Amino acid sequence: MNQEKKINDFVNRFKELSKEEQKEVMKKLIPEFCQTAMRDKSFIQEMMPTCMEMMKGMDFPMKEMMSKMMR
Repeated sequence: MNQEKKINDFVNRFKELSKEEQKEVMKKLIPEFCQTAMRDKSFIQEMMPTCMEMMKGMDFPMKEMMSKMMR
């Protein structure tokens, strides 16, 4: 199975979960994702614009913190 298919299968299976199940999965995966991302600065720089775009219009402290990280 090629890498892209494995990734798409993973994402599709996640989308099929209930909202509560998705939250439980994220509680376990987000720390793993963060640890992986923090090991590679180029990955963070690549993803940061997407994250900032997603947070546009939201009002929470994380947005300000991430904005400062971009400078």
